[in-house]
Amino acid sequence: MTAVSTLPATAPTDTQTPRARTRVRQDPITVTLIVAVVVILIILVGMPLATVLSRAFAEDGLAALGRIFTSPVNLRIIQNTVVLGIVVGAIGTLIGFLFAYAQARLKFRGKRVLHLLALLPIVSPPFAVATASITLFGRNGIISNQLLGQPWNIYGLGGLTLVLSLSFFPVAYMNMLGMLRSLDPAMEEAAASLGASRWTIFRTVTLPLLVPGFAASFLLLFVEAIADLANPLVIGGDYTVLASRAYIAITGEYNTAAGSAYSLVLLIPALLVFIVQRYWTGRTSTVTVTGKPSGQM
Repeated sequence: MTAVSTLPATAPTDTQTPRARTRVRQDPITVTLIVAVVVILIILVGMPLATVLSRAFAEDGLAALGRIFTSPVNLRIIQNTVVLGIVVGAIGTLIGFLFAYAQARLKFRGKRVLHLLALLPIVSPPFAVATASITLFGRNGIISNQLLGQPWNIYGLGGLTLVLSLSFFPVAYMNMLGMLRSLDPAMEEAAASLGASRWTIFRTVTLPLLVPGFAASFLLLFVEAIADLANPLVIGGDYTVLASRAYIAITGEYNTAAGSAYSLVLLIPALLVFIVQRYWTGRTSTVTVTGKPSGQM
């Protein structure tokens, strides 16, 4: 019989822990690599973060924080950032799921090509998607102007949503693909044998099991979208977000206190999302018991 259960996460057994730690201490290469990684993280992550926090909580930084939360312009920038993260998170997760579902559940030729296309934004240069979007859908774009005769203004929320969704959906694709491949297909086959349609099977069996994957993918894409700097600078236009505002404050206005304050405000939702994800995934885990390794329609 096939069953689905949501169980509290169990801690791994520690029977091998002392022996494993002894091996690590006795292996100089492993110790050297660990020390090197820690030093690199301190230099590249810890020191910049400490600098931002120290300047943000200094006298000038606290004054800048006060202005951020009282100025209508700055409140609009915060709103723009949150809206962009939510929209990109939702659309990117949907695109990633569609690619993953086709890869894991449908039978057709060219799956390897589809997989490579889904991963293409990851290996492409950072500005490739933005440049291609401007070329195709800009004011003099090949599709928007020359073919459709509509000089669509790609600079703004619409263009950012398009570019960021196409840039980050591979993250959701890989996450959802792993979940789809790990699901027990016997549950779907049992529902089909009882006369359920494909839509009913998807809605009542597959989709509920994928809710943790959807949530995790959305949170990851939300953080990726609000933290991105390059694309808002290139294609954001008048749609200002916290990342681009912090960059302008530091490089254009030479106001490191204000830039640190904007960065701190940007760090808050990212940390909240991280805590929510860790808490949720640590509390529950979806388990399917028994079944065959894979199934396709």
